[in-house]
Amino acid sequence: PISVDPAAFEELASSPPVEEKRAALERQRREHLVLRVDRTDPSKNIVRGFRAFDILLEDHPELLGKVTFLALLQPSRQDVAEYADYVERIRRTVADVNLKHGSHDWQPIDLRLEEDLEQAVAAYTLFDVLVVNSVFDGMNLVAKEAILVNRRDGVLALSENTGAHEELGAFAVTLHPFDVQQQADALHEALTMAPEDRRNRREACAAVVR
Repeated sequence: PISVDPAAFEELASSPPVEEKRAALERQRREHLVLRVDRTDPSKNIVRGFRAFDILLEDHPELLGKVTFLALLQPSRQDVAEYADYVERIRRTVADVNLKHGSHDWQPIDLRLEEDLEQAVAAYTLFDVLVVNSVFDGMNLVAKEAILVNRRDGVLALSENTGAHEELGAFAVTLHPFDVQQQADALHEALTMAPEDRRNRREACAAVVR
């Protein structure tokens, strides 16, 4: 399996442009930050991930106003009708969840449809939970990049159907990509995990990547 260049990626994560974006995200964050960074391919399972977050907020109203799901998505293959339709489904799902749970000063899902590597790497350093719930994914380098440079002992919530799960699954919270209730429960487990467990898992994942 291929991987990332740890030294180069850690250097990027400490660069001034990334630090500037990190400071901006830090100012906006609530108590908990859930993150996903993906292309808008249907195989990435983005809509089910948002539905799982919706269920999480229904099941655990104590999290309302305390957790934000930051979704940094790069539109993909918009000349293909199925892919363009999927972006619209993503937009509608986000609007529904935000209307259902949001307040005048808090939106549960912060959707950003743009390609911004420095912003993505800045977000990698800040997440409490990283969601990678792909239907199928040959590798998934986001899981490796993010866990390497995270500074908050973030938990990797990783689909069992990713290639990366074979390497990192022992230290991740496993997601079953078609089961939104299981994903919601896994997100809650990740958000409420004991600090020492979080630290041990992240360090173990980073060691595997290195």
